[in-house]
Amino acid sequence: MTDLPAAWHAALRQRRELFDLADPHTCLRLLHAEDESMRCDRFGPVCWFYRYAAGMPTRDELSWCESLTSAAGSKHWHVHGMQDRGRDPNSRRHAASAAAPAAWHGDENGLRFGLRAGSGQSPGLFLDQRDNRLWVRQHAEGARILNLFAYTGGFGIAALSGGAEQVFQVDVSRSYLDWARDNTAANDLAHEADRVEYSAVDARLLVAGCRKRGRRFDGIVCDPPSFGRGRGRRDVFRIERDLADLVRACVDLINPGGWLLVSSNYEGWSQARFEATVADSRTTLEPAPGAGADFRSGGSKPLLKSCILRLTR
Repeated sequence: MTDLPAAWHAALRQRRELFDLADPHTCLRLLHAEDESMRCDRFGPVCWFYRYAAGMPTRDELSWCESLTSAAGSKHWHVHGMQDRGRDPNSRRHAASAAAPAAWHGDENGLRFGLRAGSGQSPGLFLDQRDNRLWVRQHAEGARILNLFAYTGGFGIAALSGGAEQVFQVDVSRSYLDWARDNTAANDLAHEADRVEYSAVDARLLVAGCRKRGRRFDGIVCDPPSFGRGRGRRDVFRIERDLADLVRACVDLINPGGWLLVSSNYEGWSQARFEATVADSRTTLEPAPGAGADFRSGGSKPLLKSCILRLTR
């Protein structure tokens, strides 16, 4: 540990105060704003580093990654390059410890999630949504929950484990929905298959179809990417252009007293600008739990913006 930068030492001390690192499956943000060129998520036995610098990691950086991984109680690490691939699409750089697994599991609030290397910038779980997922779990009993942009199904699985009557997992990617099915089985919820419906379709098309058919939900989760493509060449989602209309359409689907949890990591918005964008006169706006303390190190503000819209009329 003596070769770690001082900021990494400080981050580790703070995380030990917040989390039980002795639990080999705990997931948390281990390194956040302490280092501008590196972030790190601990996904149980694997530490996943996000490197914001050009070229391959240096020998010192790899040594630091090895030391932090060991000090955090994990066994393996991956370093994933996060350069601007729009400027140089071949610039992605990835490194990993010897025998680092391609697939493994991590735990969050008693739920287990499958994680995979080689599946994009994240191995399958966005940890800044941990507290929001817990909120959904605590407000899902007996409810019909629609999870838009489901990714690997985290919000839907949280709702199912919280006693939701019906969960609808929606994502344009069939492979992500297959991953969501695997996560459902990993939590011994496969026997609840009759309570889960999977739809591989553009979220906007599904919402429009629900409006047409009069389908309603008690809770909706809307966590869209800042930019995304559907199956058609023209099926492009741009959050600064499309989120407000999508939110209004979602509000049309909420049962009286129901809620819409909406969130975004779009860097161009502050929390205030985000709330102004999603505000709807038919709802009251309530704060969402948002990102946890591990994403607020050094007084930094997390990228995640989120709120809850509750239908009042």
